[in-house]
Amino acid sequence: MDIITKKMLKPVSSSEPSFDFCLVGTGPVGISFALELERLGRDVLVLESGDLEAGSDDASRAEIVDPLRHAPMDIAVCRGLGGTSWTWGGRCVPYDAIDWVERDFVAESRWPIGPEVVTRFNTRAAEILNCGDSFEIPHPSRLGYGLTADSVERWCRRSQLMRDYREHFIQSERIQISLNTTVTGMQLSPDGRHVESLTVSTPAGPAQVKARRFVLAMGGVETTRLLLNVQQQWPQHFGGVDGPLGRYYMGHISGKIASIAFERPGDISEWDFKRDPKANAFYRRRFMLTPEAQIKHRVLNTAFWPDNPSFHDPAHRSAVLSAVFLALAFPPTGRRLLPEGIRLAHTGPRPYHLLPHLRNAVFDAPHAVADIYRILRDRFVRKPRKPGFLVWNKGGQYALNYHAEQIPSRDSRITLAPERDAFGLLRAKIDLRFADQDIQSVIDSHLVLDQALRLSAIGSLRFMYGKKEVRDRVYAQAADGYHQVGSTRMGANERTSVVDQDVRVHGLPNLFIASSSVFPSSGQANSTFLAVTFALRLAEHLVAQDDVVKAATPWLATSPTEVAST
Repeated sequence: MDIITKKMLKPVSSSEPSFDFCLVGTGPVGISFALELERLGRDVLVLESGDLEAGSDDASRAEIVDPLRHAPMDIAVCRGLGGTSWTWGGRCVPYDAIDWVERDFVAESRWPIGPEVVTRFNTRAAEILNCGDSFEIPHPSRLGYGLTADSVERWCRRSQLMRDYREHFIQSERIQISLNTTVTGMQLSPDGRHVESLTVSTPAGPAQVKARRFVLAMGGVETTRLLLNVQQQWPQHFGGVDGPLGRYYMGHISGKIASIAFERPGDISEWDFKRDPKANAFYRRRFMLTPEAQIKHRVLNTAFWPDNPSFHDPAHRSAVLSAVFLALAFPPTGRRLLPEGIRLAHTGPRPYHLLPHLRNAVFDAPHAVADIYRILRDRFVRKPRKPGFLVWNKGGQYALNYHAEQIPSRDSRITLAPERDAFGLLRAKIDLRFADQDIQSVIDSHLVLDQALRLSAIGSLRFMYGKKEVRDRVYAQAADGYHQVGSTRMGANERTSVVDQDVRVHGLPNLFIASSSVFPSSGQANSTFLAVTFALRLAEHLVAQDDVVKAATPWLATSPTEVAST
Protein backbone atom coordinates (compact mmCIF):
# COMPACT_ATOMS: atom_id res chain seq x y z
CA MET A 1 0.00 0.00 0.00
CA ASP A 2 2.98 2.35 0.31
CA ILE A 3 3.09 3.03 -3.39
CA ILE A 4 -0.62 3.77 -3.46
CA THR A 5 -0.28 6.64 -1.01
CA LYS A 6 2.03 8.38 -3.48
CA LYS A 7 -0.77 8.90 -6.00
CA MET A 8 -4.15 10.60 -5.86
CA LEU A 9 -6.26 7.50 -5.42
CA LYS A 10 -8.55 9.33 -3.04
CA PRO A 11 -11.79 10.75 -4.46
CA VAL A 12 -11.61 14.23 -5.95
CA SER A 13 -13.18 17.26 -4.32
CA SER A 14 -14.66 20.43 -5.72
CA SER A 15 -11.47 22.27 -4.79
CA GLU A 16 -9.43 20.32 -7.37
CA PRO A 17 -8.31 22.37 -10.38
CA SER A 18 -9.94 21.92 -13.78
CA PHE A 19 -8.46 19.12 -15.89
CA ASP A 20 -7.91 18.99 -19.64
CA PHE A 21 -9.50 15.54 -19.93
CA CYS A 22 -11.78 13.65 -17.58
CA LEU A 23 -12.43 9.96 -18.26
CA VAL A 24 -15.20 8.02 -16.52
CA GLY A 25 -14.65 4.25 -16.34
CA THR A 26 -11.63 1.93 -16.26
CA GLY A 27 -12.68 -1.13 -18.27
CA PRO A 28 -10.68 -2.23 -21.34
CA VAL A 29 -11.89 0.82 -23.30
CA GLY A 30 -11.09 3.29 -20.52
CA ILE A 31 -7.69 1.68 -19.90
CA SER A 32 -6.82 2.03 -23.58
CA PHE A 33 -7.98 5.65 -23.82
CA ALA A 34 -5.97 6.69 -20.75
CA LEU A 35 -2.83 4.89 -21.92
CA GLU A 36 -3.06 6.51 -25.35
CA LEU A 37 -3.53 10.01 -23.92
CA GLU A 38 -0.49 9.39 -21.74
CA ARG A 39 1.52 8.20 -24.75
CA LEU A 40 0.53 11.36 -26.60
CA GLY A 41 1.77 13.52 -23.73
CA ARG A 42 -1.52 14.55 -22.14
CA ASP A 43 -2.80 14.44 -18.58
CA VAL A 44 -6.11 12.79 -17.75
CA LEU A 45 -8.24 12.48 -14.64
CA VAL A 46 -9.82 9.02 -14.38
CA LEU A 47 -12.95 8.55 -12.28
CA GLU A 48 -13.72 5.03 -11.02
CA SER A 49 -16.87 4.21 -9.09
CA GLY A 50 -15.25 1.25 -7.34
CA ASP A 51 -12.13 0.65 -5.29
CA LEU A 52 -8.77 -0.95 -6.11
CA GLU A 53 -10.29 -4.43 -6.12
CA ALA A 54 -13.03 -5.59 -8.46
CA GLY A 55 -16.55 -5.95 -7.17
CA SER A 56 -20.19 -5.45 -7.94
CA ASP A 57 -22.78 -3.65 -5.92
CA ASP A 58 -26.44 -2.79 -5.96
CA ALA A 59 -25.95 0.48 -7.84
CA SER A 60 -25.89 -1.19 -11.27
CA ARG A 61 -28.95 -3.34 -10.69
CA ALA A 62 -31.52 -2.85 -13.43
CA GLU A 63 -35.09 -3.82 -14.13
CA ILE A 64 -34.91 -6.55 -16.79
CA VAL A 65 -38.16 -6.82 -18.75
CA ASP A 66 -37.41 -10.40 -19.85
CA PRO A 67 -34.77 -12.07 -17.66
CA LEU A 68 -34.44 -14.85 -20.26
CA ARG A 69 -33.03 -12.33 -22.74
CA HIS A 70 -30.57 -10.33 -20.65
CA ALA A 71 -27.94 -11.20 -18.03
CA PRO A 72 -28.33 -9.67 -14.56
CA MET A 73 -26.36 -6.45 -14.35
CA ASP A 74 -24.45 -7.62 -11.28
CA ILE A 75 -22.57 -10.09 -13.51
CA ALA A 76 -22.70 -8.06 -16.75
CA VAL A 77 -20.77 -5.13 -15.24
CA CYS A 78 -18.11 -4.73 -12.59
CA ARG A 79 -17.07 -1.77 -10.43
CA GLY A 80 -13.45 -1.41 -9.39
CA LEU A 81 -10.18 -0.30 -10.96
CA GLY A 82 -10.19 -2.31 -14.18
CA GLY A 83 -13.97 -2.37 -14.61
CA THR A 84 -15.35 -5.20 -16.71
CA SER A 85 -11.86 -6.36 -17.65
CA TRP A 86 -12.15 -8.41 -14.45
CA THR A 87 -15.06 -10.43 -15.88
CA TRP A 88 -14.17 -10.28 -19.60
CA GLY A 89 -13.17 -13.51 -21.31
CA GLY A 90 -10.45 -11.80 -23.38
CA ARG A 91 -11.76 -12.64 -26.88
CA CYS A 92 -10.59 -10.08 -29.47
CA VAL A 93 -12.28 -9.89 -32.89
CA PRO A 94 -12.40 -6.92 -35.28
CA TYR A 95 -15.48 -6.18 -37.34
CA ASP A 96 -15.62 -7.73 -40.80
CA ALA A 97 -15.77 -5.89 -44.12
CA ILE A 98 -19.46 -6.68 -44.55
CA ASP A 99 -20.33 -5.06 -41.21
CA TRP A 100 -19.55 -1.66 -42.71
CA VAL A 101 -21.63 -2.25 -45.85
CA GLU A 102 -25.19 -0.96 -46.07
CA ARG A 103 -27.27 -4.10 -46.65
CA ASP A 104 -30.85 -3.68 -47.87
CA PHE A 105 -32.01 -6.55 -45.64
CA VAL A 106 -30.56 -5.06 -42.43
CA ALA A 107 -32.54 -1.90 -41.74
CA GLU A 108 -31.02 1.09 -39.92
CA SER A 109 -27.50 -0.34 -39.79
CA ARG A 110 -25.71 2.37 -41.77
CA TRP A 111 -22.35 3.56 -40.45
CA PRO A 112 -21.39 7.23 -41.06
CA ILE A 113 -17.74 6.20 -41.41
CA GLY A 114 -15.80 3.52 -43.24
CA PRO A 115 -13.58 0.84 -41.72
CA GLU A 116 -10.37 2.62 -42.71
CA VAL A 117 -11.06 5.21 -40.02
CA VAL A 118 -10.44 2.73 -37.19
CA THR A 119 -8.58 -0.25 -38.69
CA ARG A 120 -5.35 1.74 -38.67
CA PHE A 121 -5.53 1.49 -34.86
CA ASN A 122 -5.72 -2.32 -34.86
CA THR A 123 -2.01 -2.78 -34.22
CA ARG A 124 -2.00 -0.39 -31.27
CA ALA A 125 -5.16 -1.97 -29.85
CA ALA A 126 -3.61 -5.44 -30.12
CA GLU A 127 -0.49 -4.13 -28.38
CA ILE A 128 -2.50 -2.82 -25.41
CA LEU A 129 -4.68 -5.92 -25.23
CA ASN A 130 -1.69 -8.27 -25.64
CA CYS A 131 -3.45 -10.47 -28.18
CA GLY A 132 -1.46 -10.25 -31.44
CA ASP A 133 -2.72 -8.35 -34.47
CA SER A 134 -3.03 -10.90 -37.30
CA PHE A 135 -6.76 -11.60 -37.67
CA GLU A 136 -6.55 -13.14 -41.15
CA ILE A 137 -4.55 -16.38 -41.47
CA PRO A 138 -5.16 -18.16 -44.80
CA HIS A 139 -6.55 -21.65 -44.40
CA PRO A 140 -4.24 -24.37 -45.79
CA SER A 141 -6.96 -25.58 -48.18
CA ARG A 142 -8.60 -23.39 -50.76
CA LEU A 143 -12.28 -23.25 -49.84
CA GLY A 144 -15.17 -22.27 -52.05
CA TYR A 145 -18.95 -22.36 -52.28
CA GLY A 146 -19.33 -19.26 -50.12
CA LEU A 147 -17.21 -20.66 -47.30
CA THR A 148 -14.15 -19.08 -45.71
CA ALA A 149 -11.99 -20.11 -42.77
CA ASP A 150 -9.33 -17.40 -42.96
CA SER A 151 -10.73 -15.34 -40.08
CA VAL A 152 -9.39 -15.96 -36.56
CA GLU A 153 -10.32 -14.73 -33.14
CA ARG A 154 -7.46 -13.85 -30.83
CA TRP A 155 -7.27 -13.94 -27.05
CA CYS A 156 -5.51 -11.66 -24.59
CA ARG A 157 -2.58 -13.21 -22.78
CA ARG A 158 -4.40 -12.15 -19.61
CA SER A 159 -7.95 -10.86 -19.91
CA GLN A 160 -7.87 -9.11 -16.53
CA LEU A 161 -6.01 -6.18 -18.05
CA MET A 162 -5.66 -4.15 -14.90
CA ARG A 163 -3.36 -6.83 -13.51
CA ASP A 164 -0.96 -5.82 -16.28
CA TYR A 165 -1.47 -2.08 -15.95
CA ARG A 166 -2.38 -1.31 -12.33
CA GLU A 167 1.11 -0.40 -11.14
CA HIS A 168 1.65 1.65 -14.28
CA PHE A 169 -1.61 3.54 -13.71
CA ILE A 170 -0.77 4.16 -10.07
CA GLN A 171 2.75 5.43 -10.77
CA SER A 172 1.99 7.42 -13.93
CA GLU A 173 2.57 11.15 -13.65
CA ARG A 174 -0.08 11.85 -16.29
CA ILE A 175 -2.89 9.49 -15.23
CA GLN A 176 -4.62 10.74 -12.08
CA ILE A 177 -7.05 8.22 -10.57
CA SER A 178 -9.96 9.05 -8.29
CA LEU A 179 -11.46 5.92 -6.74
CA ASN A 180 -14.88 5.52 -5.09
CA THR A 181 -16.07 8.38 -7.27
CA THR A 182 -19.50 7.76 -8.81
CA VAL A 183 -20.89 10.17 -11.38
CA THR A 184 -24.44 11.12 -10.38
CA GLY A 185 -25.14 14.09 -12.63
CA MET A 186 -23.95 16.50 -15.27
CA GLN A 187 -23.93 20.26 -14.93
CA LEU A 188 -24.48 22.05 -18.25
CA SER A 189 -23.96 25.71 -19.04
CA PRO A 190 -27.09 27.90 -18.71
CA ASP A 191 -27.69 27.65 -22.46
CA GLY A 192 -27.22 23.86 -22.35
CA ARG A 193 -24.52 23.94 -25.00
CA HIS A 194 -21.59 22.38 -23.13
CA VAL A 195 -20.75 20.40 -20.01
CA GLU A 196 -19.31 22.51 -17.20
CA SER A 197 -18.77 19.76 -14.63
CA LEU A 198 -19.78 16.30 -13.47
CA THR A 199 -21.48 15.86 -10.12
CA VAL A 200 -19.90 12.96 -8.26
CA SER A 201 -20.60 11.11 -5.07
CA THR A 202 -17.58 10.36 -2.86
CA PRO A 203 -17.15 9.01 0.67
CA ALA A 204 -16.49 12.59 1.75
CA GLY A 205 -19.70 13.85 0.14
CA PRO A 206 -20.78 15.26 -3.24
CA ALA A 207 -18.32 17.20 -5.40
CA GLN A 208 -18.03 18.85 -8.81
CA VAL A 209 -15.38 17.68 -11.28
CA LYS A 210 -14.41 20.31 -13.84
CA ALA A 211 -12.69 19.56 -17.13
CA ARG A 212 -12.42 20.88 -20.65
CA ARG A 213 -13.50 17.58 -22.20
CA PHE A 214 -15.35 14.61 -20.73
CA VAL A 215 -15.23 11.03 -22.03
CA LEU A 216 -17.76 8.43 -20.84
CA ALA A 217 -16.43 4.86 -20.91
CA MET A 218 -18.82 3.35 -18.38
CA GLY A 219 -20.19 0.56 -20.57
CA GLY A 220 -23.23 0.74 -22.80
CA VAL A 221 -25.97 0.40 -20.21
CA GLU A 222 -24.47 2.64 -17.52
CA THR A 223 -23.51 5.37 -20.01
CA THR A 224 -27.02 5.30 -21.45
CA ARG A 225 -28.55 5.37 -17.97
CA LEU A 226 -26.54 8.44 -16.97
CA LEU A 227 -27.58 10.34 -20.11
CA LEU A 228 -31.22 9.34 -19.65
CA ASN A 229 -31.05 10.76 -16.12
CA VAL A 230 -29.51 13.98 -17.46
CA GLN A 231 -32.30 14.11 -20.04
CA GLN A 232 -34.79 14.37 -17.18
CA GLN A 233 -33.49 17.92 -16.64
CA TRP A 234 -32.70 18.68 -20.30
CA PRO A 235 -35.49 16.95 -22.27
CA GLN A 236 -34.45 18.47 -25.60
CA HIS A 237 -30.99 16.87 -25.47
CA PHE A 238 -29.89 13.57 -27.03
CA GLY A 239 -32.55 13.74 -29.72
CA GLY A 240 -35.34 14.60 -27.31
CA VAL A 241 -37.55 12.45 -25.14
CA ASP A 242 -38.40 9.20 -26.93
CA GLY A 243 -35.63 9.94 -29.43
CA PRO A 244 -32.65 7.69 -30.28
CA LEU A 245 -31.10 7.60 -26.78
CA GLY A 246 -31.52 4.10 -25.38
CA ARG A 247 -32.96 2.66 -28.58
CA TYR A 248 -31.44 0.06 -30.95
CA TYR A 249 -30.00 -1.87 -28.01
CA MET A 250 -28.27 -5.02 -29.32
CA GLY A 251 -26.00 -7.90 -28.48
CA HIS A 252 -25.55 -11.29 -30.12
CA ILE A 253 -27.19 -14.70 -30.28
CA SER A 254 -24.90 -17.60 -29.49
CA GLY A 255 -25.35 -21.27 -28.80
CA LYS A 256 -25.49 -24.73 -30.40
CA ILE A 257 -28.23 -26.25 -32.55
CA ALA A 258 -26.13 -28.62 -34.68
CA SER A 259 -23.01 -30.75 -34.63
CA ILE A 260 -20.34 -30.94 -37.30
CA ALA A 261 -19.01 -34.26 -38.55
CA PHE A 262 -15.64 -34.02 -40.31
CA GLU A 263 -14.93 -36.32 -43.24
CA ARG A 264 -11.34 -36.55 -41.98
CA PRO A 265 -11.40 -36.66 -38.16
CA GLY A 266 -7.83 -35.38 -37.96
CA ASP A 267 -8.95 -32.06 -39.46
CA ILE A 268 -10.14 -31.01 -36.01
CA SER A 269 -6.58 -29.91 -35.19
CA GLU A 270 -7.14 -26.91 -37.49
CA TRP A 271 -9.97 -25.67 -35.26
CA ASP A 272 -8.41 -26.04 -31.83
CA PHE A 273 -6.75 -23.15 -29.99
CA LYS A 274 -3.24 -22.48 -31.28
CA ARG A 275 -0.50 -20.40 -29.73
CA ASP A 276 1.04 -17.66 -31.82
CA PRO A 277 4.73 -17.79 -30.80
CA LYS A 278 5.37 -14.25 -32.02
CA ALA A 279 2.61 -12.70 -29.89
CA ASN A 280 2.69 -15.42 -27.21
CA ALA A 281 -1.10 -15.43 -27.37
CA PHE A 282 -3.73 -17.91 -28.50
CA TYR A 283 -5.97 -17.72 -31.54
CA ARG A 284 -8.71 -19.89 -33.03
CA ARG A 285 -9.95 -20.28 -36.59
CA ARG A 286 -13.69 -20.06 -37.41
CA PHE A 287 -15.97 -21.02 -40.29
CA MET A 288 -17.73 -18.04 -41.85
CA LEU A 289 -19.80 -17.32 -44.95
CA THR A 290 -18.20 -14.92 -47.39
CA PRO A 291 -19.77 -11.45 -47.80
CA GLU A 292 -21.03 -12.51 -51.22
CA ALA A 293 -22.73 -15.59 -49.77
CA GLN A 294 -24.29 -13.57 -46.93
CA ILE A 295 -25.75 -11.06 -49.35
CA LYS A 296 -26.93 -13.75 -51.79
CA HIS A 297 -28.76 -15.67 -49.05
CA ARG A 298 -29.73 -12.53 -47.10
CA VAL A 299 -28.36 -13.81 -43.81
CA LEU A 300 -26.74 -11.92 -40.95
CA ASN A 301 -23.05 -12.17 -40.14
CA THR A 302 -22.31 -15.31 -38.13
CA ALA A 303 -19.17 -17.14 -37.01
CA PHE A 304 -19.02 -20.91 -36.33
CA TRP A 305 -16.48 -23.14 -34.63
CA PRO A 306 -16.35 -26.78 -33.45
CA ASP A 307 -16.84 -27.11 -29.73
CA ASN A 308 -17.53 -29.59 -26.98
CA PRO A 309 -21.09 -30.72 -26.32
CA SER A 310 -22.87 -28.69 -23.66
CA PHE A 311 -21.18 -29.43 -20.34
CA HIS A 312 -24.45 -29.50 -18.42
CA ASP A 313 -26.03 -32.29 -20.51
CA PRO A 314 -24.81 -35.64 -19.08
CA ALA A 315 -25.91 -37.36 -22.31
CA HIS A 316 -22.47 -36.60 -23.73
CA ARG A 317 -21.21 -39.49 -21.49
CA SER A 318 -17.78 -37.87 -21.26
CA ALA A 319 -15.86 -38.14 -18.00
CA VAL A 320 -13.88 -35.03 -18.89
CA LEU A 321 -16.91 -32.87 -19.64
CA SER A 322 -18.80 -34.10 -16.57
CA ALA A 323 -15.77 -33.45 -14.35
CA VAL A 324 -15.55 -29.92 -15.74
CA PHE A 325 -19.29 -29.41 -15.21
CA LEU A 326 -19.04 -30.51 -11.57
CA ALA A 327 -16.15 -28.12 -11.00
CA LEU A 328 -18.05 -25.23 -12.60
CA ALA A 329 -21.32 -26.02 -10.82
CA PHE A 330 -19.61 -25.51 -7.44
CA PRO A 331 -19.42 -21.66 -7.34
CA PRO A 332 -16.22 -21.26 -5.27
CA THR A 333 -14.36 -23.46 -7.74
CA GLY A 334 -16.19 -22.38 -10.89
CA ARG A 335 -15.59 -18.68 -10.30
CA ARG A 336 -11.87 -19.33 -10.14
CA LEU A 337 -12.00 -21.14 -13.46
CA LEU A 338 -14.19 -18.77 -15.49
CA PRO A 339 -15.80 -15.33 -15.31
CA GLU A 340 -19.25 -15.62 -13.77
CA GLY A 341 -21.24 -14.99 -16.94
CA ILE A 342 -19.33 -17.64 -18.88
CA ARG A 343 -19.55 -20.07 -15.95
CA LEU A 344 -23.33 -19.76 -15.82
CA ALA A 345 -23.61 -20.27 -19.58
CA HIS A 346 -21.74 -23.58 -19.25
CA THR A 347 -23.59 -24.86 -16.17
CA GLY A 348 -26.99 -24.38 -17.80
CA PRO A 349 -30.38 -24.18 -16.11
CA ARG A 350 -31.13 -25.44 -12.64
CA PRO A 351 -31.84 -27.89 -11.12
CA TYR A 352 -28.50 -29.55 -11.82
CA HIS A 353 -28.55 -33.31 -12.48
CA LEU A 354 -25.44 -34.22 -10.55
CA LEU A 355 -25.82 -37.99 -10.27
CA PRO A 356 -25.49 -38.72 -14.03
CA HIS A 357 -22.42 -36.47 -14.16
CA LEU A 358 -20.87 -38.30 -11.21
CA ARG A 359 -21.56 -41.58 -13.00
CA ASN A 360 -19.81 -40.32 -16.14
CA ALA A 361 -16.85 -39.01 -14.20
CA VAL A 362 -16.35 -42.25 -12.26
CA PHE A 363 -16.99 -44.93 -14.87
CA ASP A 364 -15.03 -43.33 -17.71
CA ALA A 365 -12.24 -41.92 -15.54
CA PRO A 366 -9.47 -44.29 -16.74
CA HIS A 367 -9.92 -43.06 -20.32
CA ALA A 368 -10.02 -39.40 -19.28
CA VAL A 369 -6.86 -39.10 -17.19
CA ALA A 370 -4.68 -37.85 -20.06
CA ASP A 371 -7.28 -35.29 -21.18
CA ILE A 372 -7.80 -34.00 -17.65
CA TYR A 373 -4.05 -33.70 -17.12
CA ARG A 374 -3.71 -31.75 -20.40
CA ILE A 375 -6.56 -29.41 -19.50
CA LEU A 376 -5.21 -28.68 -16.01
CA ARG A 377 -1.69 -28.14 -17.36
CA ASP A 378 -2.83 -25.78 -20.13
CA ARG A 379 -5.21 -23.90 -17.88
CA PHE A 380 -3.20 -23.51 -14.68
CA VAL A 381 0.47 -24.23 -15.32
CA ARG A 382 1.43 -22.89 -18.72
CA LYS A 383 1.56 -19.18 -19.47
CA PRO A 384 -0.35 -17.77 -21.17
CA ARG A 385 -3.09 -20.10 -20.17
CA LYS A 386 -5.17 -21.67 -22.89
CA PRO A 387 -8.57 -19.91 -23.24
CA GLY A 388 -10.48 -23.18 -23.47
CA PHE A 389 -10.18 -26.82 -24.46
CA LEU A 390 -11.53 -29.20 -27.07
CA VAL A 391 -11.96 -32.88 -26.19
CA TRP A 392 -11.05 -34.79 -29.36
CA ASN A 393 -12.88 -37.93 -30.42
CA LYS A 394 -12.10 -40.56 -33.03
CA GLY A 395 -15.43 -40.16 -34.79
CA GLY A 396 -14.69 -36.58 -35.72
CA GLN A 397 -18.07 -35.23 -34.55
CA TYR A 398 -18.34 -32.08 -32.42
CA ALA A 399 -20.93 -29.60 -31.34
CA LEU A 400 -20.94 -26.48 -33.52
CA ASN A 401 -20.99 -23.16 -31.70
CA TYR A 402 -22.40 -20.12 -33.48
CA HIS A 403 -22.09 -16.41 -32.65
CA ALA A 404 -24.56 -14.34 -34.66
CA GLU A 405 -25.36 -10.73 -35.40
CA GLN A 406 -28.54 -9.11 -34.07
CA ILE A 407 -30.37 -6.54 -36.19
CA PRO A 408 -30.96 -2.97 -34.90
CA SER A 409 -34.51 -2.33 -33.69
CA ARG A 410 -35.99 0.86 -32.23
CA ASP A 411 -38.14 -1.22 -29.92
CA SER A 412 -35.17 -2.95 -28.30
CA ARG A 413 -34.24 -0.33 -25.80
CA ILE A 414 -33.07 0.97 -22.44
CA THR A 415 -35.32 3.36 -20.53
CA LEU A 416 -35.55 4.46 -16.90
CA ALA A 417 -37.29 2.53 -14.14
CA PRO A 418 -39.10 4.41 -11.35
CA GLU A 419 -36.75 3.07 -8.65
CA ARG A 420 -33.64 5.05 -7.67
CA ASP A 421 -30.29 3.64 -6.60
CA ALA A 422 -28.37 4.65 -3.48
CA PHE A 423 -26.85 7.63 -5.35
CA GLY A 424 -30.24 9.02 -6.38
CA LEU A 425 -30.08 7.97 -10.05
CA LEU A 426 -33.07 6.30 -11.65
CA ARG A 427 -32.26 2.70 -12.49
CA ALA A 428 -32.18 1.33 -16.00
CA LYS A 429 -35.09 -0.64 -17.42
CA ILE A 430 -33.77 -3.01 -20.08
CA ASP A 431 -35.99 -4.45 -22.79
CA LEU A 432 -33.68 -6.43 -25.08
CA ARG A 433 -35.72 -7.86 -27.96
CA PHE A 434 -34.77 -10.32 -30.66
CA ALA A 435 -36.63 -10.25 -33.97
CA ASP A 436 -37.89 -13.04 -36.20
CA GLN A 437 -35.14 -12.11 -38.65
CA ASP A 438 -32.47 -12.78 -35.99
CA ILE A 439 -33.83 -16.27 -35.37
CA GLN A 440 -34.40 -17.21 -39.00
CA SER A 441 -30.95 -16.00 -40.01
CA VAL A 442 -29.30 -18.38 -37.53
CA ILE A 443 -31.18 -21.30 -39.06
CA ASP A 444 -30.57 -20.24 -42.66
CA SER A 445 -26.87 -19.63 -42.00
CA HIS A 446 -26.53 -23.20 -40.73
CA LEU A 447 -28.23 -24.55 -43.86
CA VAL A 448 -25.91 -22.56 -46.15
CA LEU A 449 -22.89 -23.65 -44.11
CA ASP A 450 -23.95 -27.29 -44.31
CA GLN A 451 -24.15 -27.14 -48.09
CA ALA A 452 -20.77 -25.40 -48.35
CA LEU A 453 -19.11 -27.96 -46.06
CA ARG A 454 -20.45 -30.83 -48.13
CA LEU A 455 -19.42 -29.29 -51.45
CA SER A 456 -15.96 -28.53 -50.04
CA ALA A 457 -15.61 -32.16 -48.86
CA ILE A 458 -14.94 -30.98 -45.29
CA GLY A 459 -17.92 -32.51 -43.57
CA SER A 460 -21.58 -31.96 -42.82
CA LEU A 461 -23.92 -30.66 -40.13
CA ARG A 462 -26.34 -32.74 -38.11
CA PHE A 463 -29.10 -30.74 -36.47
CA MET A 464 -29.82 -31.56 -32.85
CA TYR A 465 -33.51 -30.70 -33.26
CA GLY A 466 -36.27 -31.23 -35.80
CA LYS A 467 -37.48 -28.49 -38.14
CA LYS A 468 -40.34 -27.48 -35.86
CA GLU A 469 -38.29 -27.46 -32.67
CA VAL A 470 -35.10 -25.80 -33.94
CA ARG A 471 -36.69 -22.35 -34.14
CA ASP A 472 -37.77 -22.52 -30.51
CA ARG A 473 -34.28 -23.64 -29.51
CA VAL A 474 -32.62 -20.68 -31.26
CA TYR A 475 -35.04 -18.30 -29.58
CA ALA A 476 -34.27 -19.93 -26.22
CA GLN A 477 -30.56 -19.20 -26.85
CA ALA A 478 -31.24 -15.57 -27.83
CA ALA A 479 -29.80 -13.72 -24.85
CA ASP A 480 -26.98 -11.30 -24.14
CA GLY A 481 -26.29 -8.31 -21.89
CA TYR A 482 -22.50 -8.40 -21.99
CA HIS A 483 -21.79 -6.70 -25.32
CA GLN A 484 -24.18 -3.73 -24.92
CA VAL A 485 -24.25 -2.35 -28.46
CA GLY A 486 -26.20 0.48 -30.05
CA SER A 487 -28.01 2.46 -27.33
CA THR A 488 -26.01 5.69 -27.98
CA ARG A 489 -25.59 5.04 -31.70
CA MET A 490 -23.45 6.99 -34.13
CA GLY A 491 -25.00 8.97 -36.98
CA ALA A 492 -25.26 12.19 -38.92
CA ASN A 493 -27.87 14.03 -36.85
CA GLU A 494 -29.48 14.07 -33.43
CA ARG A 495 -32.87 12.94 -34.72
CA THR A 496 -31.53 9.45 -35.44
CA SER A 497 -28.35 9.21 -33.35
CA VAL A 498 -26.68 10.32 -30.12
CA VAL A 499 -23.08 10.90 -31.27
CA ASP A 500 -21.44 12.02 -34.50
CA GLN A 501 -18.70 10.25 -36.44
CA ASP A 502 -16.13 11.45 -33.88
CA VAL A 503 -18.26 9.99 -31.03
CA ARG A 504 -19.00 13.54 -29.86
CA VAL A 505 -22.47 13.90 -28.38
CA HIS A 506 -24.69 15.98 -30.66
CA GLY A 507 -25.15 19.45 -29.19
CA LEU A 508 -22.48 19.04 -26.50
CA PRO A 509 -19.09 19.63 -28.14
CA ASN A 510 -17.02 18.69 -25.07
CA LEU A 511 -18.77 15.38 -24.26
CA PHE A 512 -17.70 12.10 -25.91
CA ILE A 513 -18.71 8.45 -25.57
CA ALA A 514 -16.12 5.64 -25.74
CA SER A 515 -18.23 2.50 -25.80
CA SER A 516 -19.65 -0.20 -28.05
CA SER A 517 -22.97 1.56 -27.47
CA VAL A 518 -22.08 3.93 -30.35
CA PHE A 519 -22.01 1.10 -32.92
CA PRO A 520 -24.96 1.20 -35.38
CA SER A 521 -24.72 -2.57 -35.97
CA SER A 522 -23.52 -5.51 -33.92
CA GLY A 523 -21.76 -7.75 -36.49
CA GLN A 524 -20.67 -11.20 -35.38
CA ALA A 525 -17.68 -9.91 -33.44
CA ASN A 526 -17.41 -9.46 -29.70
CA SER A 527 -17.47 -5.71 -29.13
CA THR A 528 -14.38 -4.99 -27.05
CA PHE A 529 -11.68 -4.88 -29.71
CA LEU A 530 -13.51 -2.43 -31.98
CA ALA A 531 -14.48 -0.30 -28.97
CA VAL A 532 -10.79 -0.07 -28.04
CA THR A 533 -9.83 1.05 -31.57
CA PHE A 534 -12.50 3.76 -31.32
CA ALA A 535 -11.05 4.88 -27.97
CA LEU A 536 -7.57 5.13 -29.50
CA ARG A 537 -8.93 7.10 -32.44
CA LEU A 538 -10.74 9.43 -30.03
CA ALA A 539 -7.57 10.07 -28.03
CA GLU A 540 -5.66 10.94 -31.19
CA HIS A 541 -8.50 13.14 -32.43
CA LEU A 542 -8.80 15.10 -29.19
CA VAL A 543 -5.07 15.71 -28.95
CA ALA A 544 -4.91 16.84 -32.58
CA GLN A 545 -7.90 19.12 -32.02
CA ASP A 546 -6.22 20.53 -28.93
CA ASP A 547 -3.04 21.25 -30.86
CA VAL A 548 -4.96 23.09 -33.59
CA VAL A 549 -6.84 25.25 -31.07
CA LYS A 550 -3.69 26.12 -29.14
CA ALA A 551 -1.77 26.94 -32.31
CA ALA A 552 -4.55 29.16 -33.64
CA THR A 553 -5.40 30.86 -30.33
CA PRO A 554 -2.37 30.84 -28.03
CA TRP A 555 -3.98 33.54 -25.88
CA LEU A 556 -7.07 31.43 -25.20
CA ALA A 557 -7.69 30.51 -21.57
CA THR A 558 -8.33 26.88 -20.81
CA SER A 559 -11.70 27.19 -19.15
CA PRO A 560 -14.39 24.76 -20.29
CA THR A 561 -16.61 27.58 -21.57
CA GLU A 562 -13.98 29.14 -23.83
CA VAL A 563 -12.74 25.84 -25.23
CA ALA A 564 -16.25 24.55 -25.90
CA SER A 565 -17.21 27.77 -27.67
CA THR A 566 -14.44 27.20 -30.23
